[in-house]
Amino acid sequence: MPPPFKDPIPHLCIWVLSVMTLMGAPALALDSNSPENLFFESRIRPLFEERCVECHGPEKQKGGLRLDYRGGWEMGGESGPALVAGDLAKSRMIHAVRYGDADFQMPPKNKLSAKAIADLEEWVAMGAPDPRTAQPKSHANTKQTGMSIEEGRQFWSFRPIEKPKIPDIEDNSSAKNKIDRFIRAKQEEQGLKPSQSASKSDLGRRAYFSLIGLPPTPEQIDDFVSDPRPDAFAHLVDGLLDSPHFGERWGRHWLDVARFAESSGGGRTLLFKDAWRYRDYVIGSFNADTPFDQFIREQLAGDLLPYDSPAQQSRQLTATAFLALGPTNYEQQDKQLLRYDVIDEQIDTVGKAFLGMTLGCARCHDHKFDPVPTSDYYALAGIFKSTRTLFNYTDNVARWVDTPLPLEGAAAASLAETLAKNAALKPRLDLKKSKLKVLSQLSVEAPDPGLPKQARQ
Repeated sequence: MPPPFKDPIPHLCIWVLSVMTLMGAPALALDSNSPENLFFESRIRPLFEERCVECHGPEKQKGGLRLDYRGGWEMGGESGPALVAGDLAKSRMIHAVRYGDADFQMPPKNKLSAKAIADLEEWVAMGAPDPRTAQPKSHANTKQTGMSIEEGRQFWSFRPIEKPKIPDIEDNSSAKNKIDRFIRAKQEEQGLKPSQSASKSDLGRRAYFSLIGLPPTPEQIDDFVSDPRPDAFAHLVDGLLDSPHFGERWGRHWLDVARFAESSGGGRTLLFKDAWRYRDYVIGSFNADTPFDQFIREQLAGDLLPYDSPAQQSRQLTATAFLALGPTNYEQQDKQLLRYDVIDEQIDTVGKAFLGMTLGCARCHDHKFDPVPTSDYYALAGIFKSTRTLFNYTDNVARWVDTPLPLEGAAAASLAETLAKNAALKPRLDLKKSKLKVLSQLSVEAPDPGLPKQARQ
């Protein structure tokens, strides 16, 4: 069994609600002033509106379910029945809101109040009356439609990599290489013609903006335009790739993927005072043309990788900030919930950053199309749970783990010298502390010399 996450992600709520189909007792004919109608209007409708309709209403129908009118939940969602009118024991919705099963809880993030749960139980017990019989005008199709499972499995990103056939084209004049032939083939398919070639000055200007995000000076454009070499553009591109601004221009895109920020957000916001180190790591990686596989390993396990120098160790430790930059409510009082929220956020970020897909859904169910089962999710969760990301779990506000970076050169020598001096002074300091403690005890126990002799005795 997977570890009992206290806070299953919203997909569990989606799945639980999506199986709500009324069974059993026939629909009640209610007048506007009936006790059943008044109970629904005062207790159940507000609960649905507050906690359910956002994901199961006119704007969204997650799991193919609507809860903003009676016919929506009578029709149900995509997974079959879950509510049996008049029978609490067989109503899976009641089972879910009671939070008795760690893997089957609804709503996912915060349990309903005891009063709200009691109201739902009473509502189901009385036959689940619901006077909202009119179908909303915005209702078009309760159940969501989309590609089938087999169609999904044929999606291009889940297919094996294949070498495409170079397309035949009618006009070869604009095709300088194989990539151009693919572009030209699509243009011919749409009846389009290539644009006129850019001037040399326009081409140079575009290169500056694309590669370093900065405009060229007039002198730089003049140098490029007057360069007679046939490979002048290649030389320009090589020079821009060597510019430190290249890493700044393109590293920012990875910082977006890594949800980079200088504060945690959520709850009591805490500042990431050393976030700039990770920013500079990313910029340096782009400028150094770091291989992408190495880039990934350093961010996921840089503290475990071997190193040849303090500088390399420092770089790899800094890279692991990738796992700590997420939006975290460090003030969350349920520390077990906080621990699993951090793990879930890390898994979600890893999936989006390195796989280009979501993994969080697999916390509650196997993916339909792509080969990500729930067992894979919990295997990753086990790995991340063995990694200490936070400490002070028992305090009001948790904190992230600080790791000192290694020093080298003169700084390392100075630190070593200081530590050696401190170690040499420690025995003398301990002796002074012991004497001070004895003297303090004597001063407490000594009689007041101002008292009469008889009293001092």
